[in-house]
Amino acid sequence: MVTLRQTQTEAVPRFSIIVPTRNEEADIAATLRALLALEHPAFEVLVVDDSSDRTREIVRGFAADGVRCLEQGTQRGRAAARNTGMRAARGEILVILNADVHLPPDFLRRLEVHYAAGADYVLVENEIENTQQLLPRYLQAQHTHQYGVHTKVDMNWTEGFSCRRQAALAAGLQPEGGTVPLVAGEDGWFGERLQACGFRKVFDRSLVATHVVPAQLRSFWAQRAGRGQGTAQIWRQRERNSLLVLVLRTVMQTLISAVGIGLLLPAARRAWLLSRLSPYRNQDLVPFFAVGNIEALANLTGIWHGCIEAVRAGNA
Repeated sequence: MVTLRQTQTEAVPRFSIIVPTRNEEADIAATLRALLALEHPAFEVLVVDDSSDRTREIVRGFAADGVRCLEQGTQRGRAAARNTGMRAARGEILVILNADVHLPPDFLRRLEVHYAAGADYVLVENEIENTQQLLPRYLQAQHTHQYGVHTKVDMNWTEGFSCRRQAALAAGLQPEGGTVPLVAGEDGWFGERLQACGFRKVFDRSLVATHVVPAQLRSFWAQRAGRGQGTAQIWRQRERNSLLVLVLRTVMQTLISAVGIGLLLPAARRAWLLSRLSPYRNQDLVPFFAVGNIEALANLTGIWHGCIEAVRAGNA
């Protein structure tokens, strides 16, 4: 097996793996160990860090193995950190990872086939590892229901996403947001930019990147609220909704969520559909019903956060 340290003798790596981190001390070591086991002769790993915990110290412990740590340090958000990494990358092909994503050893070798055949960006299948716990199991069922092989969703981003560096630069890199950084949705927006530029996409569902998701309710709430906040930011920044339209959409979403929770039937139907995709099936029906309502409330809270954030910025 070729180790990352050995690849440093290469004048120019073929792949640059970019990992933005913010307080990821619980996850980053496992991710880096998985990267060090990749079977490819020419790649580099860049961690772009903006942490107040031990993340940077842990990453620097892998310096002897060739892992580079770039300090972001200004709390400009995940997209800005990724962009810093993409600008600093030496490889022709960029692989963008979150700090909780684990790649199989043959990941780069199999990506190489697609890029050799002319791909400009590649999406892969995703699976959650810690599905022995309820919340991760719910999210895996949700992913399968919304984005599984039976769906026809035109996705433009997945965990383990990769693209040619020149394509990323031509598309203007990832949108970072205005005075407040984008907290969600920037990755799909970036994929849409690549698509709009006419770059060739490949989606290889046989290639799987696994990841760990929050198993505690507090972390789950924060993650789903962040998705909601990102939704409002996308309405405002990508779709260029006026403040009035943004407020009206937020109120409409509130009414839809209230009706969905109040009538019980929509939430019950969704819980039943998702429970069919769980290995626990009927045992997860009631828990999924509860989690679905919690998710809806967290998402709505985040949308209101993003809406108020935009109103304040607009009146500043």
